[in-house]
Amino acid sequence: MLGSARTAMKFFVYGLILGLLFAPRSGAETRKEVMGWVSETVQDTVKNVTGNSSGSDSAGSGDDGDTQPLSGTA
Repeated sequence: MLGSARTAMKFFVYGLILGLLFAPRSGAETRKEVMGWVSETVQDTVKNVTGNSSGSDSAGSGDDGDTQPLSGTA
């Protein structure tokens, strides 16, 4: 399964590179769009991580809490 995932990832990267090389936009436009997407994704990831890290105790407790009472009441 790991070999299949590596193969899929390899061909994804190949396709991404070819798509960027043969894009119908100019390089400056493509770079601007890619950097916008990257910065947006990083910001969303940071928000999710910081939101989950402060809420991970409550979310983790919620998951453990959901599991423990069910096993305790069953």
